[in-house]
Amino acid sequence: MSSKNNSNIVMIPGEEELNEENIFVLSYSKKNYAIKLQLVNLNKNSFIRIIAQEEKKIVNFNYMIEMNLDEFINQDNIMLRPYRDIQEIYRFIFFSFEEGKISIADINQKIYFILVIEGEIRGFKDPLRFEIKLKMRECNKDDVQEMICNKSNELEIENKNLKTKLNKLEEIIRNLTLQSKQIIKNEKEEMKFIKNRLLQIPERGKKNIRLELKYRMTEDGDDLKIFHSKCDNIPNNLVLIQSSSGARFGGYTDKARTSGNSNQVTDNNCFCFSLSNRKIYNVVKNKAAFSNSNKGLNFTSFFNIGSDSLSYGSCGSCVPTNAYFSGISKNYEINGDYSEFTVLELEFYQVIFE
Repeated sequence: MSSKNNSNIVMIPGEEELNEENIFVLSYSKKNYAIKLQLVNLNKNSFIRIIAQEEKKIVNFNYMIEMNLDEFINQDNIMLRPYRDIQEIYRFIFFSFEEGKISIADINQKIYFILVIEGEIRGFKDPLRFEIKLKMRECNKDDVQEMICNKSNELEIENKNLKTKLNKLEEIIRNLTLQSKQIIKNEKEEMKFIKNRLLQIPERGKKNIRLELKYRMTEDGDDLKIFHSKCDNIPNNLVLIQSSSGARFGGYTDKARTSGNSNQVTDNNCFCFSLSNRKIYNVVKNKAAFSNSNKGLNFTSFFNIGSDSLSYGSCGSCVPTNAYFSGISKNYEINGDYSEFTVLELEFYQVIFE
């Protein structure tokens, strides 16, 4: 049974009051339509207004119906008989949307838009239907302004969502980049490996150990002057390196490094290590551990980083013997058997013995 659509609505001058409004979205023929359900009061008379249009589109027409209580009653539809005021009918339509009992039955563009409420009532064998027929109307200035505002708000929300997604993506990329260049892969085991060796240094066995980062190449750059400004004159220093070969290694010395002449420095507590192979290379007693230089850093005849910048390094030929560090089995083993490498990451720490 079709509802009666009053096509000759006369608007009495007065101030319209919107008592309640709800918006629902229904699909029809692969398109979504926004259905605006309103309870309106004008000059102490209440009526229900339903407006439908394609969702998220700026159009020059929509579909609308306005019906008061008498117009609903005159439909003489069984589904409406329990309701005797306009507020009750509004709630009936509202819950029909909420419970999925209302759908779009047909759309004839530029003419009408039909909604159907279907339900069952005790005593009736077949489901009952109530049709609401909206008629096309040209959008007025207020309608267009509302659509533009809604579209603007929608685009603003989409922009915020895109920014949020972009920020999350950038964070994921940063984390993946950091993980790919992160030197310590297994912090618990690998830090224990390094600290156990540090605790073997005379008079350090009962100390607590803390590493204080002074320089990180990917953050501070590979310029030698910056490196020396941050890392010179720091005793008890430890360096960690990740190379293009995939090897991860480093070294420790009690003695502070300085810029200047290439004078050799002896440090019997110095050692190098391979995180990749879990191997320690102790300095040979009373032999030069490293040389001070205005270049990069080095461990004598073992490995050297930074002739022109800290991005490049090389390993010394250590076999059959290395006069400065013990435990070396083959040439370049600390760098995965490669003599030259690109530095992917370099970290310089001060070791704090507490």
